[in-house]
Amino acid sequence: MIFEPTFLVTATFAADAVHRREPHRTAHLAHVRGLLADGTALLAGARADLSASVLVLRAPDAAAARALVEHDPYWRHRVWTALDVVDYLAATPQSLGRS
Repeated sequence: MIFEPTFLVTATFAADAVHRREPHRTAHLAHVRGLLADGTALLAGARADLSASVLVLRAPDAAAARALVEHDPYWRHRVWTALDVVDYLAATPQSLGRS
């Protein structure tokens, strides 16, 4: 298997995120949709308890992955209050040699 640079991002929601996110949700979903459409994001979603969002991103390095998330409206409007970005070994059809 060959793994490309991939990062697991956990974005912690603010305590009042249920209310805080509403005015920014459409823009946030558009941002995530773009990352998924161009293949930058392999996965994006939220934990069922709404404590955090989780993304798996393709990026050259952790700083680039963090920058992608810092452009999200949820980060810019403090719906997310903390970001954790770590190296991640994502098995994808491409890394397994399938197309």
